[in-house]
Amino acid sequence: MVLPESVLHVQKSAVKPDLLKLLQRWLRGELGRTRRRKSRSPWFIGGLVIAIVIISYVLHEPKASRTATAKGAELSCTVKSVYDGDTLTADCPEGEVKVRVFGIDAPEMGQAPWGGQSRDAFRQIVNRGDAVRLQVMDQDRYGRTVAQVFSSNRDAGLEMVRQGRAVVYEQYNDSAAYRQAEAEARQARRGIWARSGSQQDPAAWRRLNPR
Repeated sequence: MVLPESVLHVQKSAVKPDLLKLLQRWLRGELGRTRRRKSRSPWFIGGLVIAIVIISYVLHEPKASRTATAKGAELSCTVKSVYDGDTLTADCPEGEVKVRVFGIDAPEMGQAPWGGQSRDAFRQIVNRGDAVRLQVMDQDRYGRTVAQVFSSNRDAGLEMVRQGRAVVYEQYNDSAAYRQAEAEARQARRGIWARSGSQQDPAAWRRLNPR
């Protein structure tokens, strides 16, 4: 079987998925009929299989994450939701962006009551409908945009540390201002520093309680 050059060199961005799915179904039907007849050469069957594989790849190739944003970019967005003490979703000109707040680590929701308290504190700083400015720092392994979050020129991450609702994520953040804020919160026994426990080291808790 000789495949048309237009199929072998299909331009993924120019061909509609419905057309590709139709062609995929036709090829699979033809393959089934060929196997039942047992009258075609192995080369013909092999050509059908290759064509199906190519079209399946085009249809199911992973798309770039919508949240992928260039490092250093600055976005003006609106908060859509706050999930926990260091994660939110925002509506931005580029679309919906899932944000992991840079430089801090808040207790997980499974670390009751600390996770819920941290989320509630974050919602007091930024909540649904609030205008925020995102300073993009990176992208994490879950595809979330890692960014500093500013609300009315206030650094939301720094404020969370100052209130004792999150720790400084020392692996990624060596800011003196953040370290000072954490030291003051620890000394004043605010939030997670009120008593000793796993809430003071969310990263260690996650290692013991993987998703």
